[in-house]
Amino acid sequence: MNRNPWPHRRPAGAVPTPVVPAWPLTRRFPRLVTTVVVAAAAIAFSALVSGAVPTTVPPSFLSAVGPVAPDNGFPTWYRDSNGLAVGQCLDPKDPLCGIVANAGFDPAAPVVFPTNFPMETFYMLAASRIQLGGGASADYTAGLESSFATKAGPAPGQQVTFGRVRIRIDTPSAGHYTVTHPYGVDEFDVAQGGTRSINFTEDVGVAPGSFTGALTSRVNPILTWDTGQVTGPNGDKYVGDPAVLHKVTGSTLGTNVFRVDGPDIGGPGVNSISTDLFALSGKVAKNFGVDAGRPTYTRTSATGGFVDVFATSVPGEVITATLPGGTPTTLGTDGKGQYFARVAFTGATPPARVTVTNTSDNPATAVAATVTDRVIVTSATYDTATHNLTVRATSSDTSATPPTLTARGFGALDAAGQQVFAGVVAPPQDVVVTSSAGGTDAAPVAVGGSANLPNPVIANAGPDQAVRQGQKVTLDASASLNATALSWAQTAGSPVVLSGTAPTVTFTAPTQDGALTFRLTATGPGGPTTDDVVVTVAGVAPPTAVVGGAQTAYPGDLVTLDASTSAGVDGYSWTQTAGPLVALQGGSTARATFTMPVSDVPLVFTVRTTGPGGSASATVTVTPLVDHVAVTQVSFRRSTREWRVVGTATAPVPDLVTVRLTASGTLVGSAAVDTTGAWAVRVKGSPVAPDASNAVTVTTSRGTTVSGLLVTVTP
Repeated sequence: MNRNPWPHRRPAGAVPTPVVPAWPLTRRFPRLVTTVVVAAAAIAFSALVSGAVPTTVPPSFLSAVGPVAPDNGFPTWYRDSNGLAVGQCLDPKDPLCGIVANAGFDPAAPVVFPTNFPMETFYMLAASRIQLGGGASADYTAGLESSFATKAGPAPGQQVTFGRVRIRIDTPSAGHYTVTHPYGVDEFDVAQGGTRSINFTEDVGVAPGSFTGALTSRVNPILTWDTGQVTGPNGDKYVGDPAVLHKVTGSTLGTNVFRVDGPDIGGPGVNSISTDLFALSGKVAKNFGVDAGRPTYTRTSATGGFVDVFATSVPGEVITATLPGGTPTTLGTDGKGQYFARVAFTGATPPARVTVTNTSDNPATAVAATVTDRVIVTSATYDTATHNLTVRATSSDTSATPPTLTARGFGALDAAGQQVFAGVVAPPQDVVVTSSAGGTDAAPVAVGGSANLPNPVIANAGPDQAVRQGQKVTLDASASLNATALSWAQTAGSPVVLSGTAPTVTFTAPTQDGALTFRLTATGPGGPTTDDVVVTVAGVAPPTAVVGGAQTAYPGDLVTLDASTSAGVDGYSWTQTAGPLVALQGGSTARATFTMPVSDVPLVFTVRTTGPGGSASATVTVTPLVDHVAVTQVSFRRSTREWRVVGTATAPVPDLVTVRLTASGTLVGSAAVDTTGAWAVRVKGSPVAPDASNAVTVTTSRGTTVSGLLVTVTP
């Protein structure tokens, strides 16, 4: 094993982002270097983030989460599928916990929630690093973590837990990479190598106050040293010592390693690297806490009664219940983790709280739980005919002064525990009844009575229309409501032939002027109903063709040819009559579009409109604009292999400037022109150097090229 002289540490002041923690796993291993020796590899720093495809995952999940600790609001423990339970490591003086200072937390002072509490702790954390050449590395972390869903620091109600798998690798080149680790196999397609070109984090859980989500993460089972658990100075057990790099066991896949397979990952010709050494931390749970459940009281008089306590914990614990001023009562157990006791009380006032204690814990875990009456909703019924909602409920307090029961959203029940609420149009699916003594219960609403009447059928024939002789006319009934069938019929005017199927039919306007009347009949439950529409036919006027004035455009612009203000038109046809040929989109519509090509010749287009009265045409010219480019700096620094090519362009954004070596055409880099017209191609650590011509060529996406720009080379 290797001694790790720098255990994991968190940078001062680092905090997570809200709701979904995306911050780096803050416990770092700066000298976590395995015995694998790899050759130096050239690493590009303009890396592209890749996607991951998990191909192998563990076959089982964590089996259980423990009750919430009363002093900090986090689960007392998590248990894996092998039965190993781990708890929070909250002692900053324990070298096997590794808790360190951060913003708002002083490890020298007592740990108190929320005033002096670490932003994150771990039930288990495993990390491994393989040092690559040139300062690059491959890093792996997996953990079961507790933190907060707010940047403001520890706060009640913001506690989150989650299982995390994180992989960060500086790859030497593009290609397919496979990462094997204790919790699965993940594959990555890297478009371009470089620093953290593989940067993958998977967090499962992360819901404030809900701690079961982490159970479905891949972090199962809990890893331990392959030589067994470690005993700490205080006699507690740990899964490992985070300051010592060590082999581990526990992977259900038999992959207790960190291995990366990919092109030249270990240097030229070395396509696989691996280590079986991990920094591992996690405290084996010895305290299992207790969930006090919802204790309720029962009484029939003002002289006293009983408090029923239903508690849960792991099997084999000793659980007690203590009323204020009373002595402890030990709960009975079914041996499976359920505990129960009925504790008597005296006096006219039921106890407000009961303390439920797991005395097997060291120190004992005590939970003060609120005592309420027990409410049972015996029935909740709704009658669709009368719109009456009837609710009946009981309380476990049947003394002479019972608590008031209230149906939430409706009102109080009477002294007998029932009430009829009239005029309820839309009852809830469940009725909730609360008690003035704190109890609550819910029950589904049972519905009786006849069905609601169907919505009425409404025929809608659309607005009246004015058309020209010979025009194609459409009658549209699609705005009708609740109809099972629609039919059209002509009731007045020169006869026409209707084509199509309702709701939409068409006809050709006759050659005589006059009014045509059509009746729509809609049928269905509650129908039929009818609606009429009048179509007035007028004389034919010749169409017009209107295209507006001449246009200008830069190469790459989307140009719209618009003849929509033309009148009397049934059809459009666009043709190009001059200039470089372009691909027209929508050439048979009122608005045609094309992308302006690189050209110094104007483009001319003609639209021909047709209608019942004949045809018309109009022409529009689109003149190309020139992207003027000025280059103010072309330099290359040999020591850092840094290119700087700077200038301006006149075309509007988006405009992209590309720089290449003039002689060979090799790409130096690209940059977008900003809204002020400025651009700058800056590439540091470039594999490209000036060639024999010592010149570059600048090209814009708007079609302008400037060649033969000499390079100023500095040491």
